[in-house]
Amino acid sequence: MSQPNKFDLNLLRVFISAYEQESVTRAAEQLDLTQSAVSNALNRLKDSVGHELFARTGRGIKPTRFAQDFYLSLQGPLLDIEGVMEGIQEFDPATARRRFVIYCHEALIHDLRQKIDKVLKDSSIEVVLIDLPANEEQISEDLTAEKVDVVVDVNAPNSRVFRSQIIMRDSLCCITHKDHPRLNADTISKEAYLAERHALFDMTRFNLKFVDWITEGVLPQRKVYSEHKSLLGMMAAVSYSDAVGVVPHTIANQYKEVFNLVILDFPFETKTFDSHLVYLSKMNANPANRWVRELIMAQV
Repeated sequence: MSQPNKFDLNLLRVFISAYEQESVTRAAEQLDLTQSAVSNALNRLKDSVGHELFARTGRGIKPTRFAQDFYLSLQGPLLDIEGVMEGIQEFDPATARRRFVIYCHEALIHDLRQKIDKVLKDSSIEVVLIDLPANEEQISEDLTAEKVDVVVDVNAPNSRVFRSQIIMRDSLCCITHKDHPRLNADTISKEAYLAERHALFDMTRFNLKFVDWITEGVLPQRKVYSEHKSLLGMMAAVSYSDAVGVVPHTIANQYKEVFNLVILDFPFETKTFDSHLVYLSKMNANPANRWVRELIMAQV
């Protein structure tokens, strides 16, 4: 009696990669395979399950409804398996020669950089901090493709592929230069704040100005002095003008002497400004990834 053909579990690995990357090309790069090998694997899986898995759209691919349900049923078990395998690896920070790449948002990156430098002064381990990309998809893609080890973000992901934890909560404050002719700790009312010209930090990712993104409710229209893609650029503009800015307390305290600033209470209700440590779920037990996460948390 002939034995039924065994199912090739490698096909599931190719399917997961193609699904998450939405591209045969990127899946091939991630898996170190040729594009034809990925396409052949997807065709074999399609024949095995008896359903179409993807439809071509422009330069990429989009999953069918069946593929979406199939992915959700596979995601948990595969993440568990990958997590077990990652946990087997060994890592000794005392002897390791390893390079970690971290994406970090601007309010923390310079403070974190200086603290990590002190900790790793005599270590062979290299940690590279990179400004957080403005594109949400790039952050997810680079983390999934393991181009970056962890991400310190202002936003938490909603996919089971990633895990996250809040490592810092901050609040907002107003900043003005020390010789501002009208604003001080006794005069920073809502009306006084709105009457001034404003240096604004443009939150490219959320199509909002920073203060509007984090404020509870909708702020009235303000007079704009300048707009910036960088918090530090905005703080510099406040330092040589009568404009008022809004930043997290952490970065205000770090640069108030550099920019000759005064820190004032922000007169509106806001959400907390949270920093999330984000990483691949499968890396939860990985010793090296766990070590760099603990390094970051210890400094923050």
